[in-house]
Amino acid sequence: MDDPSENVFKGSAKLLSASHPPQMGVQRVVDDRVLYRKIDARIVPLLFATYFLQFLDKVLINYANIMGLQEDLGLHGQQFSWLATAFFIAYSVAEFPQGWLLQKFPPATVLGVNVLLWGVLVTSTAACQNFAGLVAVRTLLGAFEAVITPALILITSQWYSRRESTPRYGIWYCGLGAGQIIGGVVSFAAQHGSKTASFSGWRIMFVAVGIFNLIIAALTILFLPNGPQTAAWLSEAEKIRIHEKLALDQAGTGMKVFRKAALKEALFDIHVWILLVLTILIVIPSGVITTFSATLIRGFGYDSKSAALLNIPSGAVSIIATLSCTYAILIGFPRWLGIVVLMVPTFIGAGLMSFYRGSRGGVLAGIYLINFVVAPLALVYALAGVNTQGYTKKVTVNAIVAIGFGIANIIGPQTFLSWEAPGYISAKITIFAVNGAVIVVAIMLRVLYGWRNRQRIEERQAELDSLSRGLIDIRALEKLEGQQTDMVNKAFVYAY
Repeated sequence: MDDPSENVFKGSAKLLSASHPPQMGVQRVVDDRVLYRKIDARIVPLLFATYFLQFLDKVLINYANIMGLQEDLGLHGQQFSWLATAFFIAYSVAEFPQGWLLQKFPPATVLGVNVLLWGVLVTSTAACQNFAGLVAVRTLLGAFEAVITPALILITSQWYSRRESTPRYGIWYCGLGAGQIIGGVVSFAAQHGSKTASFSGWRIMFVAVGIFNLIIAALTILFLPNGPQTAAWLSEAEKIRIHEKLALDQAGTGMKVFRKAALKEALFDIHVWILLVLTILIVIPSGVITTFSATLIRGFGYDSKSAALLNIPSGAVSIIATLSCTYAILIGFPRWLGIVVLMVPTFIGAGLMSFYRGSRGGVLAGIYLINFVVAPLALVYALAGVNTQGYTKKVTVNAIVAIGFGIANIIGPQTFLSWEAPGYISAKITIFAVNGAVIVVAIMLRVLYGWRNRQRIEERQAELDSLSRGLIDIRALEKLEGQQTDMVNKAFVYAY
């Protein structure tokens, strides 16, 4: 079934293509292609770098595990799994405090300061001598990394219209796949370093990555603007053009004013909770495969160096899947259907990894295919960003989705039971089982958005018609957008 809002979005696109609405009184010609090439060059690389680092920081523990971390620190039983669990407990608990910071301060500044703290903590991991020290560092790292998803969704929505934003979500989300690839290379290289327990290869790895965090933190603080109005490299006409596009497209975050009603609405909005459930279901297998894939590969009989290198194709698969699905959205492919389609290779991969008893190559292919499950989360982030209006509600929804990410990553590592090594059958069955639930929930979300849109299409079309005839000043529309949420604004159309 076609998206009933498609004609409305086409109407928005026609208005967006105009150089400037006539009622503003001053003619300014801005080439959107030139403008967005300029924005992409300065904004997207930093977003990509920070998302890449938060994943790399998190997954380093995976590579350290095959480099002798457990032996050096005397870990036993479920202690290694608890390192991942402690990280994500802190990650989940810290979401609302981080959300408050994003509400109170400019998101780019909040992001940059947190990345700086990541660098300090990742470097400090090299000094850990026991489980207590390691779990303390990982817990603090989880609390500071909780900022990443809400901040990046907010920053993206400050610059791009809803249709333009989804490919950008995909680009910075590819930092996850890049983290898998670079993590494998770093691990392989570090394993050729010192073999002494006092400063073994995994310690070298944490120091190197921690320093890189500090460099990216400095670049983020210095060069990532706190919104279009603070970007010195934009002209006044370009700044106005961005604000007009976002107001017309219903994509802006609105004024940074805390609204209790918007917070309450977010907590009781059914589409927010469906996004939460969808996030949990997607991230359980995604978190398991990205955190433990090198461990699984080593369990097939490979040495630690080979396991690090053989994990690299997993990152390539997740990048290809993410870019393919997010750019498909740009040409009109439904987001919900993209999630469903991506689950097909994931199902095949889960079956191969869990139940195939043939060659090691077949099982490896299963692990690589499961990495298709990484990509749907980019579409969930896009849905959370484009289908929420109002700054307070957007911050709250982003925090709730991020909490779902943390909850799933708490559940996932605990399916790896130490007494089931190296087969880990409970983890494999979990991956296989939740994939079907993702499809069901994605369809439910599509039905909900379709039902809501059928009640809103006429009002949105009337709003666009009034804008095209000059009956509504776009500045008034922008001001109104800052005072409303998607539920209050009956002309708001959900994208799916």
